[in-house]
Amino acid sequence: MKIILINGSQKTGESNSGIILDRINYLISTKHEVKIYNSGIDLFNDETFVDIVSGDVIILAFPVFLYSVPSHTLKILIELENTIKRKQVNHLVLYAIINCGFFDGKHCDVAFRIMESWCEHSGVKFGGGIGQGAGEMLGRTKNIPFNRGPFRNLEKALQKLIKRMESVEAFEVTYLSPYFPQFLFRFLATLHWNGLARKNGLRKIDIFRRC
Repeated sequence: MKIILINGSQKTGESNSGIILDRINYLISTKHEVKIYNSGIDLFNDETFVDIVSGDVIILAFPVFLYSVPSHTLKILIELENTIKRKQVNHLVLYAIINCGFFDGKHCDVAFRIMESWCEHSGVKFGGGIGQGAGEMLGRTKNIPFNRGPFRNLEKALQKLIKRMESVEAFEVTYLSPYFPQFLFRFLATLHWNGLARKNGLRKIDIFRRC
């Protein structure tokens, strides 16, 4: 099985979407042919899109921007749809791994509905996926194994998704939050943003000022 992993993050360096895809790649690379594309680094040209649609499965990972799909990821999807229709491809299955900065992964719901609609319009089978909350914690806890840390429920969900994928079956969209106290998450996030504000010459009160 040829599996295409697409990192839809705009970052040129390490990204939360990339951390998840690295884990997926580790779990499947010995059994399947895997190709990885990074929207923040790789040039997506005609040859790239032809290679993508030659696969059996696409796993697209990206962060939520304003509850939706990032514009640069949307641009890739538009070109991908054009290639699918031009090449008359009708065998592709797409799974989505979406992360958001909110604690509750349910905030990825709108982005999932957009992806499902895109699949229907493009003639791609929507395979479902995972909506992960507190995505920014992934980078902060990257040295903790998925199966031991606050994202051990994500590890279980990824393994279940992979089993479904290998059988070309749909995976019910699953929304996750980390095993971490929500009040502590909010407290640490507030410290982080206040620290960034100070580095940019702002006071705490400036954050709440209306334009």
